[in-house]
Amino acid sequence: MKNSLLQPFTYFQEKQLLLFGLVIGLLSCLLQLITHTRIISILQLTALDQPPTFLQAICDYTISSIAMALALFIFGRIINPKTRWIDIFNTIIIARIPLFLPLFFDIKGYISNKQKALIQSISNPEAITNQMEGFLPILIFAIFCLLLLIVFGYYLYQGFKTATHLKKPGHIIIFIVLTLGIDLLTRLLTTLY
Repeated sequence: MKNSLLQPFTYFQEKQLLLFGLVIGLLSCLLQLITHTRIISILQLTALDQPPTFLQAICDYTISSIAMALALFIFGRIINPKTRWIDIFNTIIIARIPLFLPLFFDIKGYISNKQKALIQSISNPEAITNQMEGFLPILIFAIFCLLLLIVFGYYLYQGFKTATHLKKPGHIIIFIVLTLGIDLLTRLLTTLY
């Protein structure tokens, strides 16, 4: 069990990873409708007043996953010409799973409402003392999200390393810059509709 969680790319077959990743991705798209949250890129969740359409959620997931997989696949082929598309795509969709967990904290706008109240009270020192009980859940949520980002980075790196036999430090730096750059690009693309 421990190996399957720490090294899913070496423990499971690619068809199992693909099916599991796509099912969880579809469930995250449905959960966005309940939480009024939109995952507009790999690393950004946006709270909305109205729920996104199911088509928007599916398009966001598809565009961001394929754009990231395509960029990493091209880079992977430069590193190792035997890199396979399925391995890179599975890496992306499996690595994204921890980033869907914050959606559960915003059902009925719990965290979003706490954040809005805290932001509104910043300009008024008296009101901010009344909002301090709302600060603790936000702090816990922020720490939890940072841990999930670390887990995402771990899975993304492990999957890419397994798929490409990544070894050189220069390649690791390019991998990080490429990941962040594609994330910014997908933010721009998904805000167009």
